[in-house]
Amino acid sequence: MDEQLKQSIGKYLEDLYGVDINDGVIHFSTQNYAIIFPGSPYMIRISMTPRKSRQEIVSELMWVDDLKQFKQTICEPNISKKGRLLEEFEIDGVTYRTSMFRTARGNVQEVVNFTPMFFVCVGDLLGTIHHVSTEERSLGMHYKRRTQLEQFREQKEVAWDRLSPEIQERVSAVEKAVSELPDTLGTYGLCHGDFHANNFFVEANNVWLFDFDGCCYANYLYDIASFISSSFLQGFGFGRDARTVLEEELLPHFRYGYELNHKLPEELWDLLPLFLAYRVAYTVLMLAMIENYGLGDIQQMKQYFNDLLLADNILNGITAANARAAAAAV
Repeated sequence: MDEQLKQSIGKYLEDLYGVDINDGVIHFSTQNYAIIFPGSPYMIRISMTPRKSRQEIVSELMWVDDLKQFKQTICEPNISKKGRLLEEFEIDGVTYRTSMFRTARGNVQEVVNFTPMFFVCVGDLLGTIHHVSTEERSLGMHYKRRTQLEQFREQKEVAWDRLSPEIQERVSAVEKAVSELPDTLGTYGLCHGDFHANNFFVEANNVWLFDFDGCCYANYLYDIASFISSSFLQGFGFGRDARTVLEEELLPHFRYGYELNHKLPEELWDLLPLFLAYRVAYTVLMLAMIENYGLGDIQQMKQYFNDLLLADNILNGITAANARAAAAAV
């Protein structure tokens, strides 16, 4: 953020929230600015992207505000000095949308601390979210958020020409398999959409969840697969057989915590490898999109996820990728 824009935004933030932007640390992602104020119990998110409508953002904030009633470790939005969850302002013809959120306590959990209790606590958190989502859907509640398949197909449209024919074939096959599943009450609803260990902080046995910007309607296995695939990516079980690690060290503890609050049909858990592949396919599309926009050299990461997607089974692909990485490190 250049200095002139920073000062212009700062004037609005002081008026809306009573904060000094110069006291904050500014981080930028592909869609948002996040301003962290060290030592303060709040942070501010500013979006300048036209991709999400005002109604979509308001729906996200309303859902997160609702979730905090069921889980105190949800980083819920705070109202502005004007009593609103979402504020808008315009600078040089660009509309900015901003919200204030409570900050998380603790820190991102390092993979060396991925213990059975950690998996239980993460499962408990996600099971609560999916239970609330199911209850809301059973009451006929619907938020203005897209489905994950809509997000997937949007990325596919942008990235398609950068994919090899064999990757295209695999992406389409995974997409088709997921799209054919029914949107059954209890297995499908509003999900976090990007549920992985970098999007929550851990304080003792409390898991503080944030970054609901990608929340979407999806099969609940999508959130579960997001967490599991990211755990492997961060190095959990590195150098060992991925299926054994999943079935003996991760999933039993995660499921115990999850099923304290929400139960899925046993046959749905059998589809977990499909959703691991679906999450990898979505990542492949995201990386191709980033490459298309010239935002960085990502060839090594792109090759890693391509290899996973092309494996006969996603867990076998993770095992093989870890073996190659271990051999290269010797």
